[in-house]
Amino acid sequence: MAEAKSLERLKAMRSLLKSEMEKSETFSLVLEKTGTKLEEINTKLLSLEADVKVERWRCSPFSDHIRHTIAPISAVLRVFATVQELERSLTSCDEVLGYVSDVKRLGEAMKLLSSSCVLALNWLEDTIQFLSENGMPEDHPCGLRFKTSIELLRELKMTEARAYLKGGSICTALENLETEFERILEEEEVLSESNLRKLQAIIKRSDAHCVPSYIKIRTRVIQKRFEVAYLHSTITEADNVQDIEGDIDQWRLDMEIAVREIYEFESKLCYQVFEDVGDEHDVPVRCFGAIASNSGMLQLLRFGSRISKCKKGPPKLLKLLDCFSTMDSIRTEFNRLFKGELCSDIRRETRELISNLVNGVCEIFWELPCQVELQRPNRPPLDGGIPKLVSVVTEYCNKLLGDKNKPVLSKILEIDLGWKKEKYQEEILIGHIYNVLREIALNLDAWSSSNKETALSYIFMMNNHCHFSSLRDTHLGNMMGESWLKAHEQYKDYYAALYVKESWGKLLSLLTIKDQPAKRKRARESIKRTLQAFAEGFDEIYTRQSTWIVEDEKLRWKICQALVRTVVPRYKSYLQSYIMLLVEEDPISHGKDLNYTPKGLEMKLKTMLQSKEETENTLENSHFMKKVLENSHLTFEAI
Repeated sequence: MAEAKSLERLKAMRSLLKSEMEKSETFSLVLEKTGTKLEEINTKLLSLEADVKVERWRCSPFSDHIRHTIAPISAVLRVFATVQELERSLTSCDEVLGYVSDVKRLGEAMKLLSSSCVLALNWLEDTIQFLSENGMPEDHPCGLRFKTSIELLRELKMTEARAYLKGGSICTALENLETEFERILEEEEVLSESNLRKLQAIIKRSDAHCVPSYIKIRTRVIQKRFEVAYLHSTITEADNVQDIEGDIDQWRLDMEIAVREIYEFESKLCYQVFEDVGDEHDVPVRCFGAIASNSGMLQLLRFGSRISKCKKGPPKLLKLLDCFSTMDSIRTEFNRLFKGELCSDIRRETRELISNLVNGVCEIFWELPCQVELQRPNRPPLDGGIPKLVSVVTEYCNKLLGDKNKPVLSKILEIDLGWKKEKYQEEILIGHIYNVLREIALNLDAWSSSNKETALSYIFMMNNHCHFSSLRDTHLGNMMGESWLKAHEQYKDYYAALYVKESWGKLLSLLTIKDQPAKRKRARESIKRTLQAFAEGFDEIYTRQSTWIVEDEKLRWKICQALVRTVVPRYKSYLQSYIMLLVEEDPISHGKDLNYTPKGLEMKLKTMLQSKEETENTLENSHFMKKVLENSHLTFEAI
């Protein structure tokens, strides 16, 4: 009975132990789960503790100060995002105006970013100082985050400065704009509406910082137009103006082109490109002045001044008049264009050039009569022709009195006399030209007297009076007047008559008809001697005067006709008076005693007073003339 109870008791104990063991296992599982939950709870408690602390700071009296600090930081981040977007846009923009717009916006965004960073930094620094002073520990999350934000803001604040450094986004963009700016400035159609808009847009973006580049490019463009050798040539006092006449003409053309086309265009370009650039200085005037002073205008003016160093002489006077005329014609445009301090050197060189031209013209002009007088010791032409001095001086005076030169010369004389406090009148110019002609007349008298042959002196004076009488309807002839021209015509005819009388009077005296000798044989011998003497005298005169010339073709024809009318009828009459006597005496050989027939004599007279070339041409081209001269020994039937 007792054992049964013990067994029951053991069974009960085993069941209890098994039950406890099951509970222990269950509790162990619960404990494991509880440990994990405790760790999670611990983490949550720490986070909660932090949140509680933050919430406590949010609920503190200075929580608004912290909240206001976050707004500037957010603004900085938004601006920085805009900057990055604009930088990406620049890399893909291929249109100038759009590119300029993006560069402008990028620069503005950079400035905004920089100012926003400054504002946020000031807020953060003030906030950290405030929180520290009010008990916030150094390791507090807000403090750590704020310190990190400060470092980032300081880095972002340097974005603008780095953008303008070499390789920076704005620096690269500005370099690209400058390259495009220079490219447009070198185009021929630089002033087109499209190019003008681009240039103005670039200038507005660069705030006129591209002015030096503009001056450099446009100066280089103009310099290429004036890369001519004559600007660098050396002109000395020994140089003749004829040797550089082509250079002077080119200089005049270049000067007119420079003022009326090149610099007129540059002035217009400056004012249109920089019309919207507003500052205390006149940018277009400064730009144009710098371009004009360095692009070749000074060299042009200095070359004009160097012309005055050439050897003095009449040709130089005409070229100086041309140079002055050129400068006077562009005077209005010149004064309008070249103003301002930067053009002071150009104006100074211009004044010096005008002074040199005026002084050079007056110096040569007032010395013209003296220059003519200095030629008086020279010998006259051996052929009795017009001295080169006479033809050159009269043509020269005609040019001075022409519509082209007279107004210019009058203006120069007026300027010169004005500098001397004297008044100019046109009679001064006319009187001085008259003095030149008076010296020529004195030279002609002296040269005529120096001829040993009187007949040659008459030819000489006849030629020169014919030259002066031919000046009718010229500027010089109109100045001297009709009475002066008629006087020379009368002198021309007067000396022509004297020449005929002096040259042929003695020869014609041989043909005087005398009483016939008693014996026919003696009469025939007398006629032969007379004809032989006449022929020899004619040949001697013809040979001696073969080098003499009458330069005016009409006058020469008139003189030759006068000779024919004077000599041939007398010769023919003499032959006719004794023809029967000679025929009766020797009808076979009478033609052999005759050196010239009247027709042959006439043809030879018509070849006189020609130049050597004209005589040769006459003989070569006239078959009839050659036959007549070759067969001058004809029978009396030819008389």
